[in-house]
Amino acid sequence: MSDCRTEYLATRNKQFLCMTIFFLFLSLSVKSQTVSVADFLGDRPAAVSLTFDDGIQEHYTLVALHLNRYALRGTFGINGKYMGDIDDHFAPRLTWEECRRMAADGHEICNHSWSHPNLTAIDRHTLLLEIRKNDSIIKAETGVNPTSILYPFNATTPQVRAVCEEGKVGARIEQFGLGQRDSGCTASSIDTWLRQLINDRRWGVTMTHGIYTAWDQWDEPWILWNFFRELAFKKDSVWVDTFSNIQAYVKERNAVTLTTRWCNNTLIITPVLSLDSKIFRMPLTLKVAGMEKNRCMKAVQDGKNLQVSYRGDYSTIDINPYGSPVAVSYMNEKTLEGKMMCVIGDSYVYNHGCPVSETWHYKLATKHGMKYQNLGQNGNSIAFERDSIYGAPLYKRYSIIPENADYILIIAGHNDAYLVNGDIDRQKVLRQRLDELLKGLKRKYSGAKIGWVTPWNVAYEGFPATINIIEEMCRKNDVKVLNAAYTSVINPNDPVFRSRYFQGKDDNAHLNNAGHNLLMHWGEQFVMGL
Repeated sequence: MSDCRTEYLATRNKQFLCMTIFFLFLSLSVKSQTVSVADFLGDRPAAVSLTFDDGIQEHYTLVALHLNRYALRGTFGINGKYMGDIDDHFAPRLTWEECRRMAADGHEICNHSWSHPNLTAIDRHTLLLEIRKNDSIIKAETGVNPTSILYPFNATTPQVRAVCEEGKVGARIEQFGLGQRDSGCTASSIDTWLRQLINDRRWGVTMTHGIYTAWDQWDEPWILWNFFRELAFKKDSVWVDTFSNIQAYVKERNAVTLTTRWCNNTLIITPVLSLDSKIFRMPLTLKVAGMEKNRCMKAVQDGKNLQVSYRGDYSTIDINPYGSPVAVSYMNEKTLEGKMMCVIGDSYVYNHGCPVSETWHYKLATKHGMKYQNLGQNGNSIAFERDSIYGAPLYKRYSIIPENADYILIIAGHNDAYLVNGDIDRQKVLRQRLDELLKGLKRKYSGAKIGWVTPWNVAYEGFPATINIIEEMCRKNDVKVLNAAYTSVINPNDPVFRSRYFQGKDDNAHLNNAGHNLLMHWGEQFVMGL
């Protein structure tokens, strides 16, 4: 009897010890979770807003033309009094029709006062008139209510700010003069400024006036165009957006509070933000660290699955800071088992000259016991007719996907980027046919989960715009995107990286076996989250 009791007590002690260790482990794992807001959208280390003063006609005929080529968006401050005055002694001014076209292309038209006075030198009544009259005409002519202001002469006081920024996200207070005659910019000085901005993880706001006319003109305007190009190929490290969008994000980031708790093996993240949601409308990027590595996560807010992006030591999630609590949990590893995954696209899918079995999507399907069909076609494009050996473009070819597909993955755009090559008209064709493709896919395969993987951001003119159009049209059609250009994992422009992870030292398109392995967990997280 004594031996039995001793054995019983020993067993009880072991059970108690195991339970204690379990709860201690659970407590430590819960405490190890850290949730924070990324400095900038998409967890980029820096941000840039390009602002342009005085409503000069060159902003439409030259600046917007180059910005559109690289899918960059600028902020243009206009003075309503001078709009349409092409004989102005200072410089020919924008017309309202030109402003409307710029706004339609995604550029911000903002308040630079009605007549460009020094706002610190006028009475309150005149100040209100300068701001409200300009706001009203911008809204009437463009349909968009301006939510930011660029101060004339950069002159302001706390009293002026209180009046001018009411109902707005804010105003430009600090800026980097981007010109030559007065600011003295050179290619070297601009490059130094940008590198320092990235190193310091800051938001930089540039200020430009004229190109060939007006103030602070350029003797070498190609330096400015080359700067735009450089920004386009640094989108993995620099968030380039309008002043209002970045200002809104920064203020939301600084004002939001996050609380976390665990419930039924789910991490509940509750955001609280008291700013005006009609003005501050940007999503926030959360960084979630301390979760188990190599396990895929899902995040749900307001009944909708959010995209989780794997970042190695942490994951990022774009949330609505005014929405319901975000529920983050681990995915069921058997979610994909037995499902049919069809991958369609160009040589990214077909894997060029290497076996399909080396691709990350084939490996993913094998790992999860999925049925797999590879519909890649070397040289294929999304939107453009090419030689018959490349096959019909995807907007026509997609119907070869079997109707019983459970998952459809489109990996394409590399060839379109070369065909677009900065041509605005071809951008429009790509946008139209991509929209047609996505609508057709959703209509024909209404029961399938559909996702798109972009090409990398190759340093060639057409890539930034092509990638931007893919994101834009997928967002419009509610199709999730893995933006492989901005994961910072694949760098096609680094010769050392290419020699190690691509199929040849001069290849910037096709990963080798080791390169595909780099994308494996990113792709797994993406597909499981569709």
